Amino acid sequence: MAERLHFNTVVDEMDAFKLTDLLRYSLAIFVTSTTGQGDMPKNTTTFWKNLRRTKLNNTNCLAPVKFTIFGLGDSSYPKFNWAARKLRVRLLQLAASEFFRPGEADERHENGLDSIYLPWYQELKESLLSQFPLPEGMEPMPDDAQLPPKYNIRLGSVKDKITNGEGHLSPAEHGEKLAAKFERMSTDSQENEAPGQKDGTGVPDFPPAKLLPIPGSFTAEVVCNKRVTPEDHWQDVRHIELKVRTLGRNGAISFAGQTLLIYSKNYPEDVQKLIDLMGWGEVAEQRIEIDWAKDTRPRDYHFPQGATVRDVLTHNFDITAVPKRTFLEFMAYHTTNPLEKERLQELTQRGDSDEFYDYTSRPRRTILEVLEDFPGVKIPYTRLLEFPIIRPREFSLCNGGDPTVKEDQVISKSNEQGRDNVYKFEILAALVHYRTIIRKPRQGLCSRYLRHLPVGTTIQIGIKPPSSPFAMDDPSFYTRPLIGVATGTGIAPFRALLQDRCCLVQNKEKMGSTLLFFGCRNASADYHFQAEWRPVPNLVVHPAFSRDTSDFSSSSTEEEETKLLALQRAAGIYDAGKNYVQHQIRQHAAEVGKLLRENPIIVVCGNSGRMPKSVREALEDAAVVSGIVSDKEEAKGWFDRRENCVYWQETW
Repeated sequence: MAERLHFNTVVDEMDAFKLTDLLRYSLAIFVTSTTGQGDMPKNTTTFWKNLRRTKLNNTNCLAPVKFTIFGLGDSSYPKFNWAARKLRVRLLQLAASEFFRPGEADERHENGLDSIYLPWYQELKESLLSQFPLPEGMEPMPDDAQLPPKYNIRLGSVKDKITNGEGHLSPAEHGEKLAAKFERMSTDSQENEAPGQKDGTGVPDFPPAKLLPIPGSFTAEVVCNKRVTPEDHWQDVRHIELKVRTLGRNGAISFAGQTLLIYSKNYPEDVQKLIDLMGWGEVAEQRIEIDWAKDTRPRDYHFPQGATVRDVLTHNFDITAVPKRTFLEFMAYHTTNPLEKERLQELTQRGDSDEFYDYTSRPRRTILEVLEDFPGVKIPYTRLLEFPIIRPREFSLCNGGDPTVKEDQVISKSNEQGRDNVYKFEILAALVHYRTIIRKPRQGLCSRYLRHLPVGTTIQIGIKPPSSPFAMDDPSFYTRPLIGVATGTGIAPFRALLQDRCCLVQNKEKMGSTLLFFGCRNASADYHFQAEWRPVPNLVVHPAFSRDTSDFSSSSTEEEETKLLALQRAAGIYDAGKNYVQHQIRQHAAEVGKLLRENPIIVVCGNSGRMPKSVREALEDAAVVSGIVSDKEEAKGWFDRRENCVYWQETW
């Protein structure tokens, strides 16, 4: 939008800006999500810390700044769009002024973020043109005109040929002149191949094991990839163990609340299909060179050393993602078929989201499948960077305590520079695999990668700091009561938390009382880590099996139960007749109330749909029933006060 309106614009993360930088610009548009418990995202923490400095109070230091803000939120969290709201309040406190109304998108909206973003975007565009009219004779760039590429891509390693900007081969310029003009991609001085790595031997068409030069990442070996649900269960859940060898701790040390990042890859058959569809066969094995303008290289672009077109399609671009509206708009520029162009324009009309969602999001149609539907679309490889980047998938670590591999598993290895420590990381991953109206089953990029990941394979991982609102090194953390509510694979961070407590409390009898409400479908299918709970001191577990009807207990007759269930469903009570964790919380309200009086830590982990809100309401009911508060209204605020409890929600 800014480019089409001829605005000179800088786009970057907040931490890349100083407060004084804001004074240099006519306008500032903030876009932020919310993480953790209403916290600012990681790449805004420095900016936010500077903005909150006490000495700035009453200074009106941002009076020249005109801004607007758009929040990316999820209404299943108690602190919906909290980061955007508190950022806005602080900017106003420092005398900045809003030139346009704020917007708040909701991930839970039935029509997705676009249903809120697109109207806001259109109004913002009109407001910019109204408040900041273009000079006479200058018009906004029309939507049907394609913007020039931000970066130039050239082919390398061909002695007699280079390419022109249209993605076709042309006579070569002199090699030395070309080398001076274009800088080959940086690899951050990291090895591409890890010693002793395997590439999925025995698994047909498994992605190659080449690793990306991602700063701060680690090389891990898969030591276990075990399905923990029965073969006939509806969901494939994997318990995966990884071994990481690193010099010293170097950040690779696990404890509760940390998140493991897995960098997945595209399968060769999908890459080849895209190459064939786009007609890139002649250039697929040639190295590419990118003309990165100074300080403009995107942070998430980490290409293998000497990368070819095939390499970047395999390791960097998510060609099986569901396409965004902007990608379909981009496709319309690259078809000479008038019927295809018209159809793509219909799908991306900003006034009507239903048709776009019916075609893309609802059936989960992938980029590759969309390109198959529009065979006239031929994207030049010089536009590779228009494809979405593969983002790392996040999994909560499910092991805590001491992650060091035991001595009989080779705890360390000495070398000339020091001692390599070996650490174990565990995750519990529910693989995405389902059906829509499309015949071919849907599966996530990372789920497919993990499903066939052989033991012994070397992969690349990252470690993300915990978002928990309590300090792990606080001794009271291990002796305070703990109330855990977890569903499905949400048991992972709770298990890590419990292992931390067991490992670091010398006198196990002094470990705080722990109450766990765990929800799953069946006791025999997905009651994860069931055998581990019995030996844990001071732990009481109340499971909720939603599909095991024998778990229900009631003194009512069958006729009375049927009538009650009908009334509840007529009233719109979605969990009527079910056995969920919220029902167990209410059933054991006295036990919950006892721990609520002792300043507990409350951890809620699992699906981010209705569960977090339902659990919160059940805990509020337990507080009322046990006499801690007088009514529901008082209960709503009680759980937000740190003097009463620490409330940590880790949902996805």
